Amino acid sequence: MKFMISVLFFIFMPFIAHAAEEGTIAPHMIWRIIDFILFAWLIYHFLKKPVVEFFKNRKEEIKNSLEEAERAKSEAELLLKETEKKLAELNKEIDRIVDTFRSMAEIEKENIIKEMERVIERMEENIEEEKTSILNKAKLELLKNITLQTINNVKQRIANITKDEHLKINNKVIGSITQ
Repeated sequence: MKFMISVLFFIFMPFIAHAAEEGTIAPHMIWRIIDFILFAWLIYHFLKKPVVEFFKNRKEEIKNSLEEAERAKSEAELLLKETEKKLAELNKEIDRIVDTFRSMAEIEKENIIKEMERVIERMEENIEEEKTSILNKAKLELLKNITLQTINNVKQRIANITKDEHLKINNKVIGSITQ
């Protein structure tokens, strides 16, 4: 009610000021004032409840929207924290996987180096065996050649032996057997 009186006071202030200038209030002004007061009262009477209800509902809607926004903000912050936590865990997992692959690569590298050393060792052994084999073949070939030359030399000497030399050799062989 106080609000309505305040509003009416501010509305009628220009009329009162106009009347104070002229010194009197014109009769047509009185009917205008009465019409306006009646119109203002009707608007107030019929629109008070819907306007108050509108603003009350609007206030509730804004309050609910703010609460919903606050809840959404809280949920978003919680989701952000969870996502950051998962991201940190994922980064740790990636680091662990990278470390695992590095250690596996290092082990594989060591295994490859060991295998290559074994292969080189076997190759060196094979080379040594091949060298020995070639050397033995060469010795055998040399021995064979020497033996053939010796046999040929002995054959030539035997072919060139005289009867006297033949008898001397026979006597020596028989003498060495009998002793």
